Amino acid sequence: MKLKYTKLQLALEIIGLLLLVGMIVFIYIQWDQIPQQVPMHYNALGKIDSWGSKYQILVLPIISILLYIFITVVSFFPQIWNVTVQVTDENKEAVYLSTKNLIIFLKVEMLTIFFYLNYHTVTAQPLSITFLPIFIITIFGTLVFFIVRIIRVGNGKKT
Repeated sequence: MKLKYTKLQLALEIIGLLLLVGMIVFIYIQWDQIPQQVPMHYNALGKIDSWGSKYQILVLPIISILLYIFITVVSFFPQIWNVTVQVTDENKEAVYLSTKNLIIFLKVEMLTIFFYLNYHTVTAQPLSITFLPIFIITIFGTLVFFIVRIIRVGNGKKT
């Protein structure tokens, strides 16, 4: 089954791509101002607890690119998705639409988090103390919301 992008999904894909490109462009523009030692790890309170070479900054954009490509490719093959409900001819479209929304939302959230981490690493700033709770609530909130939605539409209930 070929799933077309909804307007929301298309907007999210554009935002995700802009975040990815923005991360790379930001590093490129800032490269000469980046110190030789930059933050590489933050503790749970957002304080820097490990330093590394400025070249290690390139790891996060590389991981972001690979994840972006992988998640985008996976989003085109709904038949390989592991969903929590029995997929039937009657619910297939609704289940796949909700699952694709989940995948795209998580991709954009991941890119937003990586962009934020990249910015703070390049500028050698600690993270906000609220970063970890917001990160956890956002990711798990998205998962819970869409899993409940997939179960509801999979069982024939309106959302």
